This record gives sequence, C-alpha cells and structure tokens, in this order.
Amino acid sequence: MTGTTWFVAGFLALVVVERAAATFSRRQLVAGEQRMQWSLYALYGSYSLVVGGALAEHLITRRPLIPWVSVVGLLAYLGSFVLRTVAIRTLREFWSLQIEIRSEHRLIREGVYSWLRHPNYAAILLEVLSIPLVVNAWVTLALALATFVPMLLYRTHCEEAALVEKFGERYRAYQREVGKLVPKWSARRRGPGSPDRDS
Repeated sequence: MTGTTWFVAGFLALVVVERAAATFSRRQLVAGEQRMQWSLYALYGSYSLVVGGALAEHLITRRPLIPWVSVVGLLAYLGSFVLRTVAIRTLREFWSLQIEIRSEHRLIREGVYSWLRHPNYAAILLEVLSIPLVVNAWVTLALALATFVPMLLYRTHCEEAALVEKFGERYRAYQREVGKLVPKWSARRRGPGSPDRDS
C-alpha cells in the first residue's frame, strides 16, 4: 500500500474504533420513554455506508489527497469529537442514543446548551461530513449529504416535537432564544439553569 492508502486506512480505522467506543461505553443513565428507535439503526447504517464508501472510493480512484482539504477535514473531525464530548458530559445521566423522554426530565440550558439546542447532533453532522473530506471522497460526501443529513435533520425535528410536548412554552421560548444546530449569535442570552433534552 502507498503512504496515502495507509493514512486513509488508519484514519478510517480510528473513526470506527472511536464510534464503537462512544456507542458501547457505559454511563449512569436515567431510563425513559423511547421514541423512533428505528432512526438510530438507520443512522448507523448510513454512517457505515459513509465510512465504507470513503474507503472504497479511495481504493477505486487512487486519487492523491489535496493536503489542505484533508487538514480541514481532520480539524472538523477533532472539533466534532470535542463538541460531542462536552455535550454528553453536560447532559450527564440524561444523555441517550435514543430519543428518550424521562418523567423527571430537566431542560438543560447551561454550558454548550446555552448556544445550541442540539450540540450532539451538530457534532455528529460535522463528524459525518468531515470523514469524506479527510479522504477527499467526493462521491461519498454527496452520499452523506443525500442520506445521513436528511435522516438526522428529521430525527432532530421529531425530538423537538417530543420536547415541546414535554415542556410546552418553556421549550418554545428556548427555541426562540437558542439555535438548533447553529448558534443564534444575535439572540439575547439567559442565564443557565432550566430542564434537559438531546441525545
């Protein structure tokens, strides 16, 4: 294998290991009512297609990497890891892979949740788009935009509906003040300390 192929294979192996560790790590979680369980498996299937597609595209095309594009992709991947880690640690026992609403659910508005309503989903979007960028896999990037991104946006929309059902006007006020996946820079910030959400 060439040095480029070793780099691509090593990066994608790291992606798979990190994703498996994030999925199967044990945490003290509070159980609740789960909705749209199928969406998690659909997203994992699409994610696997992106990773496998990036490797296959590189092996088939053998195109040289554009260094600055790969560096941007690596920085985006690192940023997604940091954002997701901070989001999960902020939610603590209320974090879940599923859309999961608990009877004692709190609406967390502190830390990164004062900037984004769904920082974990923003991190996952960034992660999925960064993978084909690192590998310069343009067909795979289009595949991610056509499959994974719409599915995740739909799941986010459904989770928002569940949270409005749970918290009512408090969550609607949160929606007005804080961006879903991109910060509302002009929004007036309120102090931390209301009740929770996002997986």
